Amino acid sequence: MISVILPSYNSEGTIAQTLDALLQQNFEEEYEIILCDSSRDRTPEIVRSRYPMVKYHHFAQKTDPGTARNKGVEMSSGELILFIDSDCQAEPDWMARMVALHRENPDVAAIGGCTVNGNDPEDDVAWAGYIAEFREFFPGRPGGFVDHIPTMNISYKRWVFDELGGFDPHFYPQEDLKFNFYLRQAGHRILFDPAIRVHHTHRSTYRAFLGHQERIGKINSQVLKLLPLSGAGLARNKGLFMLLGPFLPFVKLTRTFFALLTQYPSILFKHPGSWMAFTIGVFYWFKGFAGGVFSPPLMENKGE
Repeated sequence: MISVILPSYNSEGTIAQTLDALLQQNFEEEYEIILCDSSRDRTPEIVRSRYPMVKYHHFAQKTDPGTARNKGVEMSSGELILFIDSDCQAEPDWMARMVALHRENPDVAAIGGCTVNGNDPEDDVAWAGYIAEFREFFPGRPGGFVDHIPTMNISYKRWVFDELGGFDPHFYPQEDLKFNFYLRQAGHRILFDPAIRVHHTHRSTYRAFLGHQERIGKINSQVLKLLPLSGAGLARNKGLFMLLGPFLPFVKLTRTFFALLTQYPSILFKHPGSWMAFTIGVFYWFKGFAGGVFSPPLMENKGE
């Protein structure tokens, strides 16, 4: 049995495309789809009326994705746990590629793939969101072992959750980064294959995009206070941050520019407006990062 788990909140605009793509996979083995949802829109109605084959759990209160995924794992019975989000569409061979790679690599704990922009190709704000969040997971990145893959396109062997527990909801939207750090600390590996592809729908208004970038920046510095990752020194030392922190936006812009130039140059030339939107987003990210540096550290919970 294979289990596919997705969290959801107010997904009425995307949930049908997500579930249709999962139900139309080129995969002949038995699998289950588990949706853990806290929507207040029409998502529950859509799922219950059109997708009775989906295992559905509805939370009474708005719930973060980590908690929803933990509930999905609890409800699942698969030997492999595949994660995708309710604003993503898996390509037809997504499941087959994931499962085949797991069976070819029995000692690898986690396997995932790349992200493709699923929005209108003329939407510069959506392209900016794509660039900001998935620079390290472009289709042009070569396959191999990596430190991290987001939970909208990753899979784990079930024993990983028996060993490590679940996602820590206090660290949304980087609870998956924290989880994968401890997975690697335990001596396990994560394999990236760019042929495993999902199309992600991004925020398409400046207000939503900039607010999300600020939120990511703040939790990023909070995670770095806890984990010894690149940039941890700046997040932990206020004096060092005040001295060197102002250079962070320019470092982020430079790294992203070269990632685009080497892996996805068409974005730079076909969507120049996206780079302007992304640049604004970087400074909102920096505002959030600074806020996290000067905020009390989050309490860690490894067992949730």
